[in-house]
Amino acid sequence: MRVATWRGESRFTIDEVADPVAGPGQVVVGIHTAGICGSDIHATQGLFPYAPPMVLGHEYTGTVREVGRGVSRRLLGRTVACEPSYGCGECAECQAGRVSQCPRSVRVGGFAERVVLPASCVHPLPRGLDPITAAMTEPAACCLAGVEMFPTPRGATVLVIGGGIMGLLTMVLARRRGARRAILSDPVEQRRQIARRLGAHVVVDPLRESLRDRVMALTRGRGADVVFEAVGKPELVAEAMTLVKPTGIVQLVGVSPKGAHLPLDLWNVHYREIRVGGAYGRGTAFRRALALMPKLGVARLVTARFPLEQIGEAFAYAAAGHGAKTAITPNGA
Repeated sequence: MRVATWRGESRFTIDEVADPVAGPGQVVVGIHTAGICGSDIHATQGLFPYAPPMVLGHEYTGTVREVGRGVSRRLLGRTVACEPSYGCGECAECQAGRVSQCPRSVRVGGFAERVVLPASCVHPLPRGLDPITAAMTEPAACCLAGVEMFPTPRGATVLVIGGGIMGLLTMVLARRRGARRAILSDPVEQRRQIARRLGAHVVVDPLRESLRDRVMALTRGRGADVVFEAVGKPELVAEAMTLVKPTGIVQLVGVSPKGAHLPLDLWNVHYREIRVGGAYGRGTAFRRALALMPKLGVARLVTARFPLEQIGEAFAYAAAGHGAKTAITPNGA
């Protein structure tokens, strides 16, 4: 079978490797759609601690092609959403359901024609969910785990900085959890249009108007109850700190470069009693996110698809900020 191997920077090769075989408790999945995550792009830019060579891609769906011993044959032929990593099952993080933080976690890259996974990592799609939209279940699970970290204040105004897939999904989920007003900021018109369609009450082009002025006008000078930084730029984290109300919450959804320092005034955090938190990984939210996917209205967020052999072009397209989500279709789906 073919896999796309990341060789460092923006270089990929298409390689022939042995077909995976399902061992006991495992399944082989033929990949239908595999999304390009911002962390994948950051890796090619030297901003995320991945080491080549490796197969990237951790947002994918596919069809079960083979089952190993101890796995029900009823899974054969089923279209499934895939959890792309699994932990050791023994450490404190695994026991707490935080597989993403397991020091021995195994991640299975989806930019390949087939993958082998534990049967516990594949989940049949609920009725009404197509495999393209379902490929966003993994990022949706990460966003859901993030918004579940705190109760959404009643009648809250939330601000999302960044209209990529993580920002859009966070906005949708924050609204579902009770936010009364959602503001989204992004310089890309297509993303602002998508945000409007998904229920944003206010969209802002930060290149044309002052985000601060707009937020303060909408909140009578107090700031948003919750600000989600969903880009991964320290300067935007610094801006987020100025846009949250006293006692408000700033959550880091975007992946800032490893080694980046938190740009904040500690006195301001102390005096205004601001809570700053990180959100990484899906925790135990994958099944809940999958059940929600048909209800979120997020179909058509995959705005571009490329075949496996054009993965380099796909990464360049995604890195340029086009659309909401760019995906790879290893089997020509």
